[in-house]
Amino acid sequence: MRRWWLWAALGAALLLVSSQQTWVTGTVQDPVLGASVVEASGTQAGSTLTAGALLAGAALLAGLVGSRPVRLAAGICLAGGAVLAGLPALRSLSSPQAVARAVAADRPGAAGQSIRIDDAAATLGPWVGLLAALLVLAGAVLCLLWWVRAPRPATGAEPTGGAPRRSTRPRDPWDDLTHGQDPTVED
Repeated sequence: MRRWWLWAALGAALLLVSSQQTWVTGTVQDPVLGASVVEASGTQAGSTLTAGALLAGAALLAGLVGSRPVRLAAGICLAGGAVLAGLPALRSLSSPQAVARAVAADRPGAAGQSIRIDDAAATLGPWVGLLAALLVLAGAVLCLLWWVRAPRPATGAEPTGGAPRRSTRPRDPWDDLTHGQDPTVED
């Protein structure tokens, strides 16, 4: 479970790669521009795709370097990034005609409502995007499970015997720097 970040990293990378691929193709019948082929990339299919990928990347970084509460927030943000990235993929797979029409309507000189889309179809791109969103979601679930099962830090309370509690964790030089001690100087 400690390898949750591998799933999230792979998913976020796939999201960024697939966002530039063609997701939907179709033939446009426009009264002004005539017949032409329209191709919609992942970012044109849904603006939340890139936002979800970037959110997943930021949450991944925060989860790797942050403390326990930060990992909880990172897991929640990873799940949110997966949802944001998965929505355009689902839209492209369920309604490629609507995606192609939206992209065709944004072209200069397009006649807007009178555009007719023929034979619109989804390519492999939205399937890769959906797989990537599911990988990020798997990373989020594993991160949250790791957060639940990971041992909590000591509260600092004294044990009943009066002796101070010793941590079994080795000292970290970064923690020494945080407390104002130079770890390169021997005590």
